[in-house]
Amino acid sequence: MLYGGTVGRNALHAHHAVQLIVSAEPFTMADAHGERLTTHLAVIPPDTRHTVLAGAHEALLVHLDPRSSPGRSLLARSGTGSRAPEWSPARGAPAHTLTEPAHTSPRPGDRKGRRPLMFAEPPVGHAHSAEAAAALRAVEGWTGHSAAGSVPLHPAVESAITVIPTLLRRGPVRLRTVADAVHLSPSWLAHLFSAHVGIPLRPYVRWLRLQQAIGLVAAGETLTEAAHSAGFTDSPHFTRAFRNTFGTAPSELAAAIDWVP
Repeated sequence: MLYGGTVGRNALHAHHAVQLIVSAEPFTMADAHGERLTTHLAVIPPDTRHTVLAGAHEALLVHLDPRSSPGRSLLARSGTGSRAPEWSPARGAPAHTLTEPAHTSPRPGDRKGRRPLMFAEPPVGHAHSAEAAAALRAVEGWTGHSAAGSVPLHPAVESAITVIPTLLRRGPVRLRTVADAVHLSPSWLAHLFSAHVGIPLRPYVRWLRLQQAIGLVAAGETLTEAAHSAGFTDSPHFTRAFRNTFGTAPSELAAAIDWVP
């Protein structure tokens, strides 16, 4: 998820994404122990409780899958500390260098001398397409994604990650159902999943449901429709999960976003 605009105060929360926040204007964050960091750039490791105490009017906020190439690279470059002072790998860097798109060398034969984006190109014609493309190129540069080596998952965990989205569409996802699908005992799959993915299977499933709900809201569904379609029991259930994950209510996010597909 890529967001550009105002980043305001929020409640203490945690999510399974690697988060990058960058701004020319300093902002202040805190960790679960109350330690603070005022910076122009912060990288928050996955599943780490954090809050924004003083935001910025013009900022770029990115959530990356910790298993993805840019997510792994960002973690490798910035560390995985749980304390706020450890979240600023670029402390002391000039503010203007943090908010300019990264310049990358073109590959031979690339049209107009620019290499293709590693991420999906924003659609042509949207009012913010050019801004989104420039921001994505900047994210590629900041993450140094090409430096990450492949971290193989256990084959059963890889299979579980593949089968879970299919099970999500059918209703509740049970550990035993996933274990049967990958031919392991529930206890052994639970152990392997937590060790390789970084969180237990149940919160991972909730994380996928939140991503699905956000995608449905971006596609035009109401919050209530998106909550039910993504498998939440009701709107309050969705709101609680969203607030615990992102530190704000989904209604606040939906009202403030101009979505770019």
